Formats: sequence, structure tokens, C-alpha cells
Amino acid sequence: MDNVQEHPDLAYSCKLLYETFQIAVFYSENGNSLDMMWGMEEKQKLFFKEIEAQILPFMEKKVDHPVILSSNFWAEFIVLPVKRNGELQGFVVVGPSIQHIPTDELMDGFVNDHQISYHDLPRWKEFWSCLPVIQHLRLLHIAVLANWVINQETLQTTDVQQYSYEYIFPNMLMGEIENEISTLRELSLPHVSIETEKQFLELIRTGNTTELAKLWTVIPSEDMPILSKRSQLRNIKNIAICMTALVTRAAVEGGISEELAFKLSDLYIQQIEEQKDIKTVEAVSTRMLYDFTERVEQTQRVGVSRTVRMCQKYIFNHLYQDITVDKLAEFVDLNSSYLIQLFKEQTGMTLMKYIQKQRIEEAKKLLSITNDSTSSIGARLNYYDQSHFTKSFKKFTGMTPKQYRSTSKS
Repeated sequence: MDNVQEHPDLAYSCKLLYETFQIAVFYSENGNSLDMMWGMEEKQKLFFKEIEAQILPFMEKKVDHPVILSSNFWAEFIVLPVKRNGELQGFVVVGPSIQHIPTDELMDGFVNDHQISYHDLPRWKEFWSCLPVIQHLRLLHIAVLANWVINQETLQTTDVQQYSYEYIFPNMLMGEIENEISTLRELSLPHVSIETEKQFLELIRTGNTTELAKLWTVIPSEDMPILSKRSQLRNIKNIAICMTALVTRAAVEGGISEELAFKLSDLYIQQIEEQKDIKTVEAVSTRMLYDFTERVEQTQRVGVSRTVRMCQKYIFNHLYQDITVDKLAEFVDLNSSYLIQLFKEQTGMTLMKYIQKQRIEEAKKLLSITNDSTSSIGARLNYYDQSHFTKSFKKFTGMTPKQYRSTSKS
């Protein structure tokens, strides 16, 4: 507190930062308490204890440069050491802010991760809603400006980014990593070779399921990396998630659409995370490998032009919406008549028949994996009534939706 009184420029600078960016600014002389503050909104003052509890731990470690730090509750803060004549006088904290308001899915994960009662969730929602939304790049620029205003030091945003990472991941941990590398070299512990990895990904890229299966069965389990020392289950999950990321990109290079690939990737990673034993994780991983490779194989079997692939991609992404030839023609920037002719030449079916076929394939999947009514499924897939849906379904499958459901679930 004395430092602020002795240096009126510091109080003025803090007030100026608040007025410019409309984000709360705090001063702490010793890092043990927040001694002064500027600009807390009335709603934010209701959460002062929560904010203080999130800020103070950041000042327990030595901070020589401005850093941007995040709490476990999505709040971000700029922690800025105040220097006068080369000595640390205190800390200025700018924040909290938030990059975006959490979605319901993120909130569910938050509750699970921190063992928070759902009864307390409305209060946390209120906390997040009262924070200013500031993207990370803008926060970096605010940190650079704040450091200049308070310490007259010139920095780049990349400097703040680097200081922030070093604060979270100090150099002593890098020493541990180097020591671990030396140990692995001394013991000559094996690892999957880069050539094997390239061969593996090339088989996915070319859709060669048969050869992939052969290679997958001969890779020794002891050659797999160790990505978690504390839990073998966590280790296998980490390997599976890394492998899913590599396989996804190889499959995209092999020709399947990015949207489909990344949706599949997300779903398989979620499945991997949900499993409770190693064997099931390994089974999901193997299914993921074959699924991606088989989809690449199917894509490459049908040799079509980029224009037709763009149409197929559009249909995949908009299957639950109204799709017309005119919309597709506009999307690929071609005349409608020419597009109809081109699509028929390369796929052997008309555009509208292809759209209907894709909708029926989707309907078959929904009939098999959900208990939704047939009328609900038809409506979701843009059929104007139950009769229309049933007629189209029977045309492609030879049976009604109800008959198909009975067969698929028997």
C-alpha cells in the first residue's frame, strides 16, 4: 500500500489500464493479499473471495516478467511484477477475463473434474457470465502495453508467451527430460522406428486394410512409447489418442473429407477416454485403425473429380437440411445442367438419387442404433411425411422402415 502512495504514477497507470480495457486491475505489495483494486463491477465484487483465491497462488513463485496464467476455472490473469530501480516493489494483476463462456459440455466436465456439486453450478455460471470475454492474443497485447506503462520495458507478445510457458513449465523440468533421454539411451530401450511409422501411415493413406492388419499384428507391444508412468491404463489411452490424431491426418490425405475424419476422430477419442480397462482401449484403437483405412479404401475405389467430391462433401455436411441441385451448383460454381451430367457420368447415378441414397443409409443407421420413431427419423432427414419416407426407404432397401428395424435388431 505504501508503494502505491509513494508512486502515484502506479495508481494512475492501474486506473488508466482499467478505463482503457474495462478489465479489473489489482495491486498486491507482498503477494499475500490484494491491497488495492480498480474497476471491479458490482457483480464481480460478489465473487471477490473466489477471484482472490485464484490470483494469490500465482504470486507464490518468483515472477520476473509479465505472464498470462489461467486458473482451473477458465479465468485468465496477467501477473505483472512492479519494478522500481531494479527491485521488485509488488505485483499488478489484470483480470480475470475469460476466452469464451463455457458450453454445457465443458461445464459437465468441470463439475466432474473438480468434484463440484451441481447445486453450486448456477453460481459458477454467474461468475463466468460477469467476466469480460477477451481472446488470448488480445490479452497478450494488453500485457505488453501494461508492462510498458508500469515498467517502461519494451516486450513482444512472443516474449510474454515464452515467459508464461517458462513459469508453468520451468527449466528444471527440462533437466528431468534430458536425464530421462540419457537413461533410455543407456538402457537401449526400443521404440517404434520412424520407418515403421511411415509404412504404417502410408497403408492408411492408400487404404490398404489387408497389409495394415498384417503390420499391426507384428508391432511388438514393448516398442510402444511410455506416455504415462503413473498408470498403464492412462499410458495406453495416451498412445491410442496420439495414434488417432496421426491416423486421422493420414486418412484425410488419403481422400476422406476433413469433416468426416475429424468427427470420427472426436468420437473415437471420446470412446477411448470412457473405457475402464486396457483390453477394451486396445480394441477401440484397432477398430479405429480399420475404420479409417476402410473408409479411405472405399473413397479411392470410386475415382471421381474434385467437383464431385465437393458435392459429396456438401451432401454429407448438410444431409439433415434441404439440399437442391441449384444449391450444389452454386457451391461448386457450375451450371446446374452441367453438374447433373458430370455427377451422373462419374458416379453412375443422378444427384437427387445420390442424395436420397445417403439419406436412406443414414436412416438405416438411426433405425438400428436409436429408438426414435420412424416418423421422427423421416422428419429429421427432410421427408415431408411418413408416406414419402416409407416409399423412398422401400425403394432402396426392399422393405419398410419398421421391417428393417425388426430385422436389424433381431
